[in-house]
Amino acid sequence: MKKFFKGILWILGGFVLVVLGLTIFIWINSPGKTAPFTGADGKPIAGSIAAVEKISLGGVDQYLIIRGANQNNPVMLFLHGGPGSPEYAFMKEFNPYLENDFVMVYWEQRGAGKSWSKNIPPESMTLEQMISDTRELSEYLATRFGKEKIFVMGHSWGSFLGILTAYQYPELFHAYFGIGQVANQYRAEKVSFEWVKEQARKNNDNKAIETLESLKFPDLQADTDAWKAFLMPERNFVMRYGGGVTRELKSMVPLVKIVFTTREYTFSDKMNFMKGSMFSLEHLWLDVVNTNLFNTIYSMQVPVYIFQGVFDYQTPYVVAREFFEQLKAPQKEFFTFEKAAHSPLFEEVERFNGLINDLQKL
Repeated sequence: MKKFFKGILWILGGFVLVVLGLTIFIWINSPGKTAPFTGADGKPIAGSIAAVEKISLGGVDQYLIIRGANQNNPVMLFLHGGPGSPEYAFMKEFNPYLENDFVMVYWEQRGAGKSWSKNIPPESMTLEQMISDTRELSEYLATRFGKEKIFVMGHSWGSFLGILTAYQYPELFHAYFGIGQVANQYRAEKVSFEWVKEQARKNNDNKAIETLESLKFPDLQADTDAWKAFLMPERNFVMRYGGGVTRELKSMVPLVKIVFTTREYTFSDKMNFMKGSMFSLEHLWLDVVNTNLFNTIYSMQVPVYIFQGVFDYQTPYVVAREFFEQLKAPQKEFFTFEKAAHSPLFEEVERFNGLINDLQKL
């Protein structure tokens, strides 16, 4: 019996040491600062910018990570996905190269990432307020960097927020870049659901078939809880079959690791990252899934460029393509990525960046 309890104590002690070591590792790698651009001599490059800054938008403190090799380059406001899922960590890991050609402004939106706070009024988490925050930030960036206009790039939820902002305030933007374009998300979720069921059958995945058949697809009156109960398991299968964040990513574990090793986040930011994601989803998802942009936006006054992976089943290719086809704009192009799912900017980096640089010169 003594040996048994001694063994238990060793196991518990080992567990405590692992947790303590992991906590110390995360703490050390969480200064909340971003590294400067440096030359061959190791000194900061003159005229570059690398900063983590706080700004008040709509009366709420929010954070920007601003990085650019040359402050005179065009300004690109990057709108992350989710709602509530900042992507700076993933841009840093997979595609930091746009920072050589743009002043990249990674905005941690109200209630998300570094901008999460328990003091944010839940009633302020509305689509209208998010659009207002985007407008206010765009005006600020144009003034700060001495630009008449800026570019705006949105991924997933960010594409929804971005195109609506560019639609309402076209005078602020040179062009709109949409990645994994949201258009009619209610229909998109139906397409996604039918696709995963088909994949489960093709793979003779009986357990998946059983789970998927047990899910109830939410109706148009469904609340956020009903959607979460559906989406959480359904998205796992979308990822398993290669239609999720990327074709290769089969779980969220690698992305969590990236967030927890990103030095621009403080220890507190990392601990609260998921809180911000769930808080934002709780208050903004119904706006996304109940808004049909086919009926909302017929014509844009800025150039529109959409980048879509053929394997995307979070914002399915077919829905994005149909939205693009009916949309009027002074200039528009739709770019198909044959090797990508939901994130061409991470999956086909060289082609994606080449297109962005060509388009910004038009």
